[in-house]
Amino acid sequence: MSSNRKSEWESMSVDDLLALREQVKEVLRAKLKAKQAEFERQLRALGYPSAGVVPAKGAQSTLD
Repeated sequence: MSSNRKSEWESMSVDDLLALREQVKEVLRAKLKAKQAEFERQLRALGYPSAGVVPAKGAQSTLD
């Protein structure tokens, strides 16, 4: 982190920092949702019905 950015944050009010935190949370939430959708598509392509149903370690695979 550059010292210039750090000084910007230090000069921000608590309310501004909290608003920034909410913006960051929303961006991260959207990115996580997109990544989860990508993983679910990949799982379906591999034959898994949904991301919530993944065989336990050592379970017999239905893809064999």
